[in-house]
Amino acid sequence: MTIGDLSAKVQLPASTIRYWERIGVLPKAARVNGQRRYGPDAIHRVSLLQLAQACGFRLEEMRHLIHGFRTNVPASRRWQDLTRKKMSELDDQLARLAAMRQLLERVSQCQCADLADCGRAAYAVTSGAQKL
Repeated sequence: MTIGDLSAKVQLPASTIRYWERIGVLPKAARVNGQRRYGPDAIHRVSLLQLAQACGFRLEEMRHLIHGFRTNVPASRRWQDLTRKKMSELDDQLARLAAMRQLLERVSQCQCADLADCGRAAYAVTSGAQKL
């Protein structure tokens, strides 16, 4: 199948498929008369990468999923190793988001007359002099 066929089947721009090939996340396609030609397994490879992307994996993590393990390491172990790290990252992000939400709630109660007052209050908080 051509890159256009693959693109349509996986609902992904051809430019993304070409990029993933260029950076080594996808194997380079065979060429016939200068055109990329993909076998039926390409749909599954691209779908796997779309799944990893939907899970929040960055390109380097996607490359690690595909190429970062010995060939005898089963897919289940690869996912377990990578998802454990990703879940830890998500926990950190959630903690930062919760702190940001608390700060937004406090700032939404601002009674300052102008932004200079807010700056003075913020400086006092960050320098440890008082709470916002």
